[in-house]
Amino acid sequence: MASPSPAQRTVFLHVGMHKTASTYIQRRLVKNRDLLQKNGVLLPARRQQNNTLLKAIVQERWKPWGRWLKRAEVRTCNLLISHEALSSSLHQICRDGETSHGQWLADQLNRCGWKLKVIGFIRDQESYLNSRYTQLVKRLAVRCDFSTYTAKVMRGNTISECDLITLFGWLTGLPEIERVMIPFGASRDHHGRGLSKRPDHFRQLSEELALPEAMISRCKPAPSRNQQPGRLGVALALEISRFLERHQPIALTHHSKQLRGGIERMAKAKGWPAEPFNGLESSIQQAIRHRYRASNAEFCRCFWPEMTWSELFESHRKESSEPSGTSREEDVELNACRRKVIADNLPAQMVNELPG
Repeated sequence: MASPSPAQRTVFLHVGMHKTASTYIQRRLVKNRDLLQKNGVLLPARRQQNNTLLKAIVQERWKPWGRWLKRAEVRTCNLLISHEALSSSLHQICRDGETSHGQWLADQLNRCGWKLKVIGFIRDQESYLNSRYTQLVKRLAVRCDFSTYTAKVMRGNTISECDLITLFGWLTGLPEIERVMIPFGASRDHHGRGLSKRPDHFRQLSEELALPEAMISRCKPAPSRNQQPGRLGVALALEISRFLERHQPIALTHHSKQLRGGIERMAKAKGWPAEPFNGLESSIQQAIRHRYRASNAEFCRCFWPEMTWSELFESHRKESSEPSGTSREEDVELNACRRKVIADNLPAQMVNELPG
């Protein structure tokens, strides 16, 4: 890819959504950062730098963005920012009560002679909510059952928001912003072409950066490590977070990272990821489909006018079997695992203050 001329400078925003292989994509971007820069794409090297730019949008502070634009200009590069939380931040409204954060950013970029291209990966709500729930439970951030969690999300305005028009509708009134929405886990790509195998999401993003095929093929691989802990791993995480919420809530505030690591190690040692968590019993599945049907249809009209939601996602769906709870033997095992994870990952004084 030729270095961009001043009239062609572009900021690429990879905006997620959550649970669409963003961690894998970001690891691979950083691993190939030098090669990308040689081909005209600059990106931050550290997660914290992307966090700073995300926070600057929310706070409507331009200086951090201005500094990165100057770095890109010096290197005659376009700029790529990747953060899955952008999907849930750009639609929020600025202090003026009217302008979205996404439009605010586009306006600031335009004043500096830069264009904006938004690249999103779109996942159907059923699989998204199931996957997002396991992630939040594993992080000890959610302590309710799946049914309660989905009901809360469907009411709106949560960190798991997945109404696509809520998230991306701000783009529909801004035709000057280029946008590409890539179906994740669908039967077709965003051009409507049928898929015979699961695509590589890093490659899909790279193609939207107009990078040459020869360069993409040279990119180093990166592992995808964001594995869910399985049905029993989710049950263990719930057991631990509910127990500590009752008896030692400060542990959840100050030691959640260590506890999460202990849960992941326990799950891996026992082979629990082989049986993934599935909370999608039929009644929940139907409620999710009903809640988002109209919004998904509108999203298709705006972003995929040649395709319907059913063509993309529903042909790949399977009706979920009723998920099973835990048996008495499993409850005994989980109770023992809970005691071990807590004992191994909390300070001894804190452990000694807990009931047996």
